[in-house]
Amino acid sequence: MIPFDPARSQLLVPPPSDGPGSWAGAPGAFRDGGELFVCYRLRRPAPVRGHELRIAAVERGALRDLWTVRKDDLRAESIERAAIVRHERAWRLYVSYVAEMDRQWRIGLVEAESIESLDARTIRTILHPSATGTLAVKDPWIVRERGRWRMFVSCGRRVEDPHVDSRGDALSSGATKSETGLAESDDGVEWSWLGIVFGASERGWDRFTARLTCATRDAGGWLGCYDGSASLDENYEERCGLARSPNLLSWQRVSVDGPVIGTPRGAGGVRYVATLDTGEVFFEHTRADGAHELRAVL
Repeated sequence: MIPFDPARSQLLVPPPSDGPGSWAGAPGAFRDGGELFVCYRLRRPAPVRGHELRIAAVERGALRDLWTVRKDDLRAESIERAAIVRHERAWRLYVSYVAEMDRQWRIGLVEAESIESLDARTIRTILHPSATGTLAVKDPWIVRERGRWRMFVSCGRRVEDPHVDSRGDALSSGATKSETGLAESDDGVEWSWLGIVFGASERGWDRFTARLTCATRDAGGWLGCYDGSASLDENYEERCGLARSPNLLSWQRVSVDGPVIGTPRGAGGVRYVATLDTGEVFFEHTRADGAHELRAVL
């Protein structure tokens, strides 16, 4: 179900300004009965970086913003992708951000009975690099399968090198590769780290980045999208490939020879794909001027 044509998508949110480094995207999506919601972040070039995260209702092909948090509210240097789910009576927002206190990417949780009543002051860290043996954990997407929660995250293997600085943004500094790790939970609050389940290839187009961003069920098990890049030079302009899994634990590349959705380079790139079983697709798309916009196939 996942393969889609970006040319047939619609613009939801333009970037906050023109040019490289200005982005709207990194979406997470959730359907609650007949209602559809998406969370997305806004970014400006460094030193501002990811400065705002919003949750919106999708109504008649347009967004109605319901809630906003700014990086200062989280005491963060930068905000990146988030995941939103509803479980029983609670809305849960899982946010990846670099905390000012230790300058490391982690994932925090905010809960409330309504989206509008989410309070950033109540955020608590539920996954930190120190608990995973990695340099960073970020960009969560969450699946509930057979009564258990599974959270896939972008992470970087720890490098035993005293000259490597893991603070700030280890995944974009070249200190480590960006790969996909997995944590599991019975309640969605307390998580156990299982390790890296989808690593960078040895010599392929995705030998520097292999970041799973979503998966949907089909007759063969699960079909997932992932962001890939060959080197640090392609950081921030990863491209979308496909991978398959029978059980969400072991993954095999479908797109061995190169990305399969969006252009292989330049304008038209696709990354951070988020899908729902009902067929909606949200993604971050590179414009001709280098800025990124949030688009969707609804």
